[in-house]
Amino acid sequence: MDGRTTRAASLRDNSPLADRPEWIGPRDLMEVFGIGRTKAFTVCQSLPHIYIGREIRVNKKTVAKELIEKGRLP
Repeated sequence: MDGRTTRAASLRDNSPLADRPEWIGPRDLMEVFGIGRTKAFTVCQSLPHIYIGREIRVNKKTVAKELIEKGRLP
């Protein structure tokens, strides 16, 4: 079995936002909402966020609240 195929398949996660950890990153946004990398980073930077090392994270409740209030992501 090719290691690259297995690794690529494991990186794709179709779980909904509710099943994600409390603090999510751009990859989670990409997987949940089907948006690109640039848009995912733009969303993270436009919402209240934290850095853990060099990784940006947003609270999933903030993302849900933004969707409920505005009906879209920034």
